[in-house]
Amino acid sequence: MKKTKYHIVVFSDNDGGHRQYRVTARSMKLVAGLVGTSLVVLAGLALVVFKNFSHKEEYLLLLQENTRLSEANDRYLTATIEIEKKLKHFQERTTKLAQLVDVEPTDMATGGIGGANMFAEEELNQYLRYDLGLLRRRTMDLERELADVEADFISKTDELNSTPSILPARGWLSSGFSYRIDPYTKKRAWHNGLDVSCPLGTPVYAPADGKIAYKGYQGGYGNMLVISHGRGLETKYAHLDRFNVSKGQMVKRGDLIGFVGNTGRSTAPHLHYEVHRDGKAVNPRKFIYDEARTF
Repeated sequence: MKKTKYHIVVFSDNDGGHRQYRVTARSMKLVAGLVGTSLVVLAGLALVVFKNFSHKEEYLLLLQENTRLSEANDRYLTATIEIEKKLKHFQERTTKLAQLVDVEPTDMATGGIGGANMFAEEELNQYLRYDLGLLRRRTMDLERELADVEADFISKTDELNSTPSILPARGWLSSGFSYRIDPYTKKRAWHNGLDVSCPLGTPVYAPADGKIAYKGYQGGYGNMLVISHGRGLETKYAHLDRFNVSKGQMVKRGDLIGFVGNTGRSTAPHLHYEVHRDGKAVNPRKFIYDEARTF
């Protein structure tokens, strides 16, 4: 019969007492195996925990990266919206200028730009720092340039609108801005304007924008109107039959201001038309670009 081997295990306490136990070799091997297995399991658990901790760090890094990209995307979208608003504003002002000169405005594409997720982070940050900065500065430059052009255009438009450029009445020119034989004295005399012969009651139209500076009867001119166009320009209309405006009234080019008559020093129905610059009479024909067009 095989003898069983035993191991004596002794435990001592602080009071000097001790206890001993008899443990078989088989039990010792079993305990050792359990301890080894436990160590392996603990090592595996530690490895799992370590791996999970590493994944958590990676997850946190990804969250931070996503936050940075999201913030960059927001900055990009805000910048593009701002630029699109500027472009829309430019388009509206360009359309307005085009309407003033009666031309077709050019379409200006203001469609949205793709989201920031189409760029890598490095490319996106570079775009935000450089390209959008350049676009903003160029947009500001364009806005200033357009404002200057618009102001100059409006100034020029006002100047053109208030410059006499059409013959005030339909008819034929019987006398010009020159010397002629006076119909009353039969002597050579200077004539300060144009005589437009036409039937009694022919409409008379303002040749430019301005303000009615005088309305009334004035000696040899008969019923007369004077329009002040600004910048030292005035126009006079004599021998009218009747008026269609009041003193102080603002008129536009083509507005009906009166009717041809035969009042004052006149031998037949006609319109006597004068243009004055800085108080001096000038040749009205220099201000008529189309004598066939009266309004």
